[in-house]
Order: sequence, then C-alpha cells, then structure tokens
Amino acid sequence: MDNVTEQIKERINVVDVISEYLKLEKAGANYKALCPFHNEKTPSFIVNPERNFWYCFGCQKGGDIFSFIMEMEGMEFRDALERLAERAGIELPKFSPGAVKERSSKQRLLEILDIAARYYQEQLKKHPKRWEIIKYLRARNVTDDLIDNFRIGYAPGGWTNILSFLKAKGYGEPDIEKTGLLVKKQNAGNERGIYDRFRDRIMFPVLDVSGKTVGFSARVAPGADESSAKYINTPETQVYDKSAVLYGLYQGKMVIRSNDLVIIVEGNMDVVASHFAGVKNIVAVSGTALTPRHANILKRYTQNVKLCFDMDEAGQRATRKSIQTCLQTGLDVEVILLPKGQKDVSDLVSADSKKWPIIVEKGIVVMEYFFNKILKQYDSNDVRTKKIVARDLLNIIKDIADPIEQSYWLKKLASSIDVDEEVLTEVLEKSSVKKERENRIIHTQQNNKTITKQKTRQEILEERLLGLFVLYPDDLKKKAKNLSYQFIGENQKLWNDFISGKAESSTKLDECAMKVKYIRDGIQGLIENEIDPLKDWEETVIELNKAVKDNRLAILKHDIKKAKEQGDEQAINILMKELAIILSYEQAE
Repeated sequence: MDNVTEQIKERINVVDVISEYLKLEKAGANYKALCPFHNEKTPSFIVNPERNFWYCFGCQKGGDIFSFIMEMEGMEFRDALERLAERAGIELPKFSPGAVKERSSKQRLLEILDIAARYYQEQLKKHPKRWEIIKYLRARNVTDDLIDNFRIGYAPGGWTNILSFLKAKGYGEPDIEKTGLLVKKQNAGNERGIYDRFRDRIMFPVLDVSGKTVGFSARVAPGADESSAKYINTPETQVYDKSAVLYGLYQGKMVIRSNDLVIIVEGNMDVVASHFAGVKNIVAVSGTALTPRHANILKRYTQNVKLCFDMDEAGQRATRKSIQTCLQTGLDVEVILLPKGQKDVSDLVSADSKKWPIIVEKGIVVMEYFFNKILKQYDSNDVRTKKIVARDLLNIIKDIADPIEQSYWLKKLASSIDVDEEVLTEVLEKSSVKKERENRIIHTQQNNKTITKQKTRQEILEERLLGLFVLYPDDLKKKAKNLSYQFIGENQKLWNDFISGKAESSTKLDECAMKVKYIRDGIQGLIENEIDPLKDWEETVIELNKAVKDNRLAILKHDIKKAKEQGDEQAINILMKELAIILSYEQAE
C-alpha cells in the first residue's frame, strides 16, 4: 500500500489538489492561503510543492494530499485513497462479488447499500407505478436532473423485493439486515420472519461527504396507505449515524464553502426543492436537531448558519436545540422565518420558487429572534414575568461561546427588563460554574482514557532538532550521531529510525521541518527563517539541556516538599543530594 500511495503522490501535485479548494498565493518557493480548518485573517496555511506537503501554523494541522482530502471531505483513508488513485490513473486491488466475505464488514454494507440505491433508481425508470411517482415529483418541482443528482428512486410494494434481489447478487441475509434495509419480526409465528423495510415508497438515498450511500429516507408513495408513517428512515447502523450525517451535504458542500453559508432545514424534499429554486448551499438533518458532530462537520466548510425548520411545535423545539448547539460550538447563527401559511421550504417553492432566494437573504440574528419572541410576554409591572424572561434569555446567553458577543446581549437584557447588569452577570456565572462542573464530570466519565496534554518546552526543542536534521541531513549527520540524548516517547523511535535511514519521511517529520523553516509574523503572515544549521543545532542542544535540567529541578523540588510533608527523612536525604549535584553543575557553568 505504501508503494501505491507514493505512486499517487508522484503523479499528483499537492498544489493542484489544494488549489481546487483554496485560493493559493505564491510566496517564494511555496504557496500560502487562509486556513480552511480554523478562522483567521492572516494566512498561516502554507503548501510546499517540493516536499508535496501542507502545514498550518495557526491550528498545527499538516500532512500530504491524503490527509488534506480526509480533513476537507471528512473521509477515511481508504476513501481518500480511492479518489486520488482514480485521479492519478492508478488501479487499486479490486474486490469481486465472489470475494465479498473477505472484505471488511463496513465495506460490505456500503457495497450492499450502493447496489440497493441503484436498484431503486432503476425501479423509478421501469416499474408500472413510475408515472404516479413522477407526477408527484413534478408537482413538487423535482426535475429529471434533480432525480439524477439526488439519486431518487422507488421501492415497489411487496415484502421481499430488495431481499430477493440482493440475495441473488450473492449477499447473505445477515449482512443485508445490518444495512437497515430489512425488518426482522420477533414473532416466531410470522411466516415472513424477515422482510423489506421500505415498501411502496419514494426513496431518498442519504450520502456521506464522499458520495457513498449510507442509508435511506423514504416517503410513502402517492396513493399508498398514508395512515402509516409519512417518512421512515434507516435505523442506526455501522455506517449510518444520524447524528453525523447531513442530507444534501455531498451535493452542496462546494457551494457552502464558496458562499460561506449553510442553510439547515428539516426535510429531504426541502433540500431538493431549494436546489430547484437555485439555493444549493443547503442541508437537512435526519429526524433530529443539529448535533455537535453535525456542527463540527459544517465548520469545515463555513462558520455561518441559517436555520429554517418547520413552523410546527416539533420544528420549533428542534430550532431551539439546534441554536444551542450552534452557539456552543461557536457558529454564527441566524433564523429564517417563512411567510404565514407556508409550513416548510418545499411548500414555499411549490407556491412560488422565486421567493425562496429572497427570503434566504433576510435571516434574523438568532439573539434578536429570541429577544423578540421572549420579550412579548414581558410585563414591566409584574416581577414574575421579569424573572421568567431573565431565566429564558440567560439560558440562551450562557451558550454563546464568544465572550464579547455574550457581554453585548447581557447588557441588552439588563436594559430591556430594567435589572442591574451585575445581578444578571452573577446569575450567569453561577450557571456557568455549574455547567462547567457537570461537563467536567461527564467528560471524566466518558473520556477517562483520553488525556489532552500541551507540549512541554523539552518536546518543542526535540522537534526542532528533528526538523533541522530533516532539512540539513548532510550538514548535521555527524552532530546527530554524536547526540547523547534520550528523546521523549515517540520522538525517540522517530529519531532512531530517521538517522538509521529506516524512515525517510513522515507527516510528523515534515511538520517539524516546516516549523523550523518558517515563522509566523503578525502582519506579513508567514516568512522564511534565516537558518545557520550548525549554529541553530548547537543553540537548540544547549536550550534542550537547560529544559531537561529545569524540568528535573522542578520535579525534585516537588518531591522534596512531599517527602517533608510525609516525614520521610531517607527520601529527603537522597533527593537533596541529587539537587546539590544539579545545582553544583549549574554554578560551574
């Protein structure tokens, strides 16, 4: 596999890949741009065509063409590999249907779902009932192009259509069931036992960001029994997680990025109808409010969100929860209000498609929306309503991640209900402390194996030595071999492998080299360091030795204090001797 990745990187230049997503500007031998992975005004993202590598000095992300595609598209490595291999004209090992058992469980499910989606698409073209479906879709402004773009299909009535079709293709019932395409009856007396989940329904495949089918949303077909659920969705599976999938993101991601805005709606038909009206930077949640995982996925493309959920009670609850998620994750959020009598975007576009692009422009800043909504119940002569208004708005203000924005709305609330700002601040702080304590407990319970540790001065200097050696191996070969120093953790293995020639390159080594070669400048962005390899090496080694000594001194002083508290005289004597040795060396220097 390493050989394949190297072949791909030889054929595809990192500049060509990244320039499809970002506006790159020439900067000496390199290129620079605003980083797509965090907000910034001064470019800190650089692309080095010589090393076929990219790195951001702002968020410290970096890598090759594979890692860039994985970050931008939310793909796993295999998906990025397949996409770039196709672009490079390199054929990867193929899997035949007869070898399906040898493939990973996840890959088998994705393959089954893709075949099912194609089956449903074919049924929409050939089934006797297709004209009824087409007539319905036409009435909702769904054109042939939109049918193809969103891969819309039809699941015929009948209990075992997809089951029989997939079994004939060589797939086993257990794997088909894992995709969510089947329902298994618990009642042993039921003759059918297991049958198709989707029957006589219009099928909307749910695609991940790379365009793979991970599930389905299905609307009851016109003329069918509408006493059952109007929409049913694929249940949670190994490949379908509704808290992490957004309908329409695959079709709209590039428009979202170019417009720097995403519109979030509830229904699949809302997304398709919006495309008909020319508004393509739109996604839909799948039967849930926006989740933190959704928000983090969207932040790869934009910081700006406009919510337009249904006007019914359930839609308003989803709006409230989604707003909370946006505020907590630092997204800038507005609310789009539909005209009276229009339940959702699909209805609006059916009535007059020209109105939707105009309405999209008229979003209301979310806090203005809540202030207008909640202050309607305010009575300046009733202290009880004052308390209710304060409670409801503070409950929203506390979720605003930006402190300046939070302070602004706190002042506005104080002025609106004639209460001292200090009082509201105190209430907010108490609420925030409680929330932080609860979050800390939850984090400890759920992530007790995850420790986020900031790099020490010692580790930073180690990485500088690695970076210098990567950039100037001939100049520093002798110095490197004579270095008598034990690196921390993975840095030691990386060092050993690199100086012995076992590891010619790696993402970590490239990052170390980039940090050495370039520095950040508050005005100019990125500028190249002037480097004297031998001098820099000597100075870094001196700083590293000092960092090691300072670190050991800090540990010794801490241990001596603890030994004194415990009355352990033997430990105190041993530790004091070591301390004296280190200090004597320091005086000699």
